[in-house]
Amino acid sequence: MLARIYEKQGHLADALQIYETHLQKDPKNRELKEAVIRLRRINTKALKYFMEMHNEEQFLKFEKWLAKSWN
Repeated sequence: MLARIYEKQGHLADALQIYETHLQKDPKNRELKEAVIRLRRINTKALKYFMEMHNEEQFLKFEKWLAKSWN
């Protein structure tokens, strides 16, 4: 699925949009539900961390968190 490719490449907003579209067509699909929840959580937390960064140390912490979240 294209959404998985986008997600692995870091295009989370595009991946989320695709997952949500497919979920509307198949609302009982567990894999799609989990993907949507996962990406919404990453997007929300990423924005929070990003807005709170004020120095290089915080940026490096954010970068590590983001890499961990994608794997």
